[in-house]
Order: sequence, then structure tokens, then C-alpha cells
Amino acid sequence: MKKTTAIMLLLTLGISLVFATGAKEVTARPEVVKLQVWYAISGASGEQFLALAKAFDASRPDIELELTYSGSYADTATKVSAALLSGDEPDAAIMAAGQLYTGGRGDFSMEDLVKDADFNVNDIFKGMLEYGMFEGRVAAVPYGISSQVLYYNKDITDAAGLDLEKSPPTTWAQFFTVAKTAMERGNVQRSPDFFGFDTSDGVWLFKSMLGQNGNEVVRKVGDRVRPVFQETSGVEVGTFWKSLVDANVMPAGQHNNAEKKFLAGNLAFIAASSNRVARWKDNTNFALGAIVMPGFKNRSIALGGNVGVILTSDQYKRDASWQLLKYLLEEENHTEFALSTGYLPVRKSAQTGAVVREALASNPLYKVAFDQLENAWAYYHFQEMGTMDAFFWYALDEIEKGVSSVEVALAKAAASLEKEIE
Repeated sequence: MKKTTAIMLLLTLGISLVFATGAKEVTARPEVVKLQVWYAISGASGEQFLALAKAFDASRPDIELELTYSGSYADTATKVSAALLSGDEPDAAIMAAGQLYTGGRGDFSMEDLVKDADFNVNDIFKGMLEYGMFEGRVAAVPYGISSQVLYYNKDITDAAGLDLEKSPPTTWAQFFTVAKTAMERGNVQRSPDFFGFDTSDGVWLFKSMLGQNGNEVVRKVGDRVRPVFQETSGVEVGTFWKSLVDANVMPAGQHNNAEKKFLAGNLAFIAASSNRVARWKDNTNFALGAIVMPGFKNRSIALGGNVGVILTSDQYKRDASWQLLKYLLEEENHTEFALSTGYLPVRKSAQTGAVVREALASNPLYKVAFDQLENAWAYYHFQEMGTMDAFFWYALDEIEKGVSSVEVALAKAAASLEKEIE
């Protein structure tokens, strides 16, 4: 009787506590946690990701993956935005700027997850970990990370009498002379549409140049992000950019065609993603070379690429999603992904591993991308970052085509960004 009374009392207290605190009933973990995973990488990168994700799926009878290619970076951003509004978001995703959809909603749970002893966050390159941050806090983990590399057509530079393996340019001023020489003496195809240099992603390169010249791109002032690319250090970069066009070394407003032009032999140099190391290996009609990116005050390089995020609020699915991300970022698994796709290993330990040594021996161009890692940095991610890039494109287009002066174009872009932030 006493035992029954005691049990009834405990039950009554428990029920009272639930109502008093608003606690929810704790549900048991399902036998199999089903995860919806979206990924915004295609081609060789997508295939390699799928292979690793399926290997994880096969090794975990308690987790079942539903893998969906979500389209390009831009398409995926649009889909994730819509899905979050409707409540149909995937549980996890590999996407560009994913931290805008976690940190941007105040979700910084990744800060605790990366402290997992099995993850070894200290083995991640500092710049790459920062690439997963939102307003200075960890909101995603790096995955398909790349930097820009300065590639060149050896047939053109040889014809121009340039030995870049012996004496590569280390500053942009030196590069200007080299690119102009290549343009004037290296047109081996006698093409009327031949130039010394271009880039397939002008905004990305411009951000790197800003960082090299001591410009932060944006700065956190109090509780608000402020553009600073319009300051003197930014105008200096814009002025050099315009000089490339004025000297006819770089065409105005043709960045979308830069890669095609380079592969056709009508461009001596191109600044493009390091993932082209794998894509272009043995696939060009000319001898391909690469050098470390020149610099202004320093030779730092801005990182780009995609990150892994957890979007679900379901605790069991969050736990399972973290297990997936941890698996994908294990040194052996991620190094295999990186070197087969041209992305960069995110772990420092990979640099001394046999896989990397073999890759460097078989393709020396990898060394260029690796040599830039210690100086790689991540630009500040904030809510209006994508809008800022659009303003950058408008500014560069006006600068290149002479529509506005460098000062006016950058000031206009900064004012537009200020208004967007406000």
C-alpha cells in the first residue's frame, strides 16, 4: 500500500512538473533515422560526394540517407530559402554560403559540435574554419573549399620568352609587365581576339586583391556591418584593375567567356578556381602551367567553395547529420574527395599523408594550390553578402567600361550596400 501510494505521489508530482515547466514528452529515438540531404555539387565532385555518402549510408544501419542534387549554388540557395519558409527544409546540405541559413537564423549549434573530440577541429586550416563562420561565429563546416590559382598557357609564355618556372612574378606590378609581354609576343594562333589576362570570377579575385592591399572588404562597427572597400586601399586596387583594361591586357566585361577563351588558346593567363587543376589535367590542347597568385602588400588569397550545414531542428536528425559530416571530413575521406575533384584538403594532417604526396608527384600543379594554403583567408560572411557581390559586379563593369571612375563606382556600390543593410 505504501509503495503504491509512493508511486502515485511521484506520478502526480511528475505530471505537475510537466505542466508547471511546459516540458515536452521525450520520444524514443527511431530505430532508423532518415535524413534528407541536399548537395549543390555536380560532375566529378558530385560523383565523389555521392560515393562517400553512400559508403557512410551502408556502414550505418541506424541511419538512412535520401540524397538529392539541388542544382547550382544559386538554385540551391533559392530552394533552401523557400524550404525554410515552408518548413520543408532538408536535414543537412552541402551548399555555398550555408552559414547564412544557420547563423543567419541565430543557429550556432555548430560551435559546440566541432568541439567533438572525434572531430579534431584544431586539424582544420584556420582560414577554412573561418570560411564556415557567420559574423565571426562557427555556423557551418568547410567542405568543397578552393582558392583561385593563376594558370597560364606554356605555349604562349614560351613563345613570349617568359620562364615562369624560374622567375614567376610575385607582385601585381610585375605581373602586369609579364602579361603585357605575353600579349605582345605570344599570340601563337594569330587570333584577333587574344589577351594577356582575364578571370572567370572577377568579384572573387577582387576580394583577394583587397585583402592583399590591407582592405577588409567590410568591417563590423558596433552591431552593424559596414563596407570599407571604397576606402583608399580599395580604390588603389580598382585603379590597378582599370589599368589592365586600359593597356588592353584584360578585356572589358568578358569574364563569363574567360574560361572558354583560355581553353581555346586565346588567353595567356587566367585566374580560376583551384578545382580546375583536376578538371584541366591532360584535357588541354596546350601545356598547362600555374603559379602562386601575385600580391600587393602581401600574397594572401581569399577562399571560396561550399560548406556543410545542419538545418533540421529534430535532435535525432541533428545527431545523425553530424555523424555524416564527421565521416565526410575524416582525413582519409575528405582528402580522397579533394584530390579527385581539385578542391583543397581541409585538414592540415593531409599535407604529410601518402595520398597528397602521390598527388603532388603526379600533378605538380597541385603544389601551387597547396603553397597558398597557409596564406588563405575567408572574407567576412554576413546576411547581405550575396547582395554585396552583385553590387561589386556592377562596380567592376562600370570601371572596366569607363562608365564611372573607380572612386565613384566603389562609392556607389558601398552606398547601395549600406542602404541594403539598413
